[in-house]
Amino acid sequence: MPPSRLPSLAALLLGFSACGGPGARLLPLSRSLELTETVRLSVPLGKKSLRLWIPRPPSDSFQTAELLEVDSPWPRQDDADPDFNNQILYFDSRSPDPGAAEIRIKYRITRTEQTQPDPRGEPSLFQTPRGLVIVNDDIRRISAETARGLEGTTAKARALYHYVLGHVDYDTSGEGWGRGDVVYACRTGKGNCTDFHSLFIALALAQGIPARFQIGYPLPEAAEGTVLKPYHCWAEFFDAGRGWIPVDISEAWKRPAKADYYFGRLDPDRVLVSTGRDIRLPRRTGPALNYLVRPYAEADGKTF
Repeated sequence: MPPSRLPSLAALLLGFSACGGPGARLLPLSRSLELTETVRLSVPLGKKSLRLWIPRPPSDSFQTAELLEVDSPWPRQDDADPDFNNQILYFDSRSPDPGAAEIRIKYRITRTEQTQPDPRGEPSLFQTPRGLVIVNDDIRRISAETARGLEGTTAKARALYHYVLGHVDYDTSGEGWGRGDVVYACRTGKGNCTDFHSLFIALALAQGIPARFQIGYPLPEAAEGTVLKPYHCWAEFFDAGRGWIPVDISEAWKRPAKADYYFGRLDPDRVLVSTGRDIRLPRRTGPALNYLVRPYAEADGKTF
């Protein structure tokens, strides 16, 4: 689904305000804010069941996310996907009333600038290609040529980072971008953050380096307002001697002066929502979602 489109369930609105006023942000170390997620649906007439999955921002080494309030016409259950343990708010309604419906969720989030590797997280989950992140002969060749003669995981990953930075342009014209399709990104040399980081992950996997995809919301620098961009994503690779090391190659492309910064560091102007690709939703037998950042809804077992 192109990132310019909201899910067909209707609309998602994200608003935020700094906790404690504008002074709550301590540059460049952290941001504290309240994030309100509003999901609006138009429930079709005559449906016997409605199910809704809303990804919930996690707490980890560089982010704390406290669920403050959920205002919903339907009961909620806390759940997680079976592969990566991404947290999900699950709603299930039998014989839902037709027409407009709204769910409002409020979080208190503190995001800290990442300047060190993260030792937490099992690398074995992220050692093999998944979905559109494939490793073919072209990827193996490029990865081998780029990392030839280098010693150590981080040195090889840095070379792959700079390869992607030089090969891919941030260009959302035409069709095919925004899916994190490695073949597309490699062939066209263009795309958005999903394409940059999917290519990096594939190149890393070809070197035997565990790597994982992360996605969430970009935060404007203002103290309050609305999150206008639909999502932002980045990646991490695993160095056994250090832990998970982040890269944000598309942001480095936009801000060349910070290219060195975005290898191994992340600014606090983001909220992590989920990790991994080909996400299997709990309580659902349908195909996996390419990535998980937006709500997903089904009526009578069909996406709407």
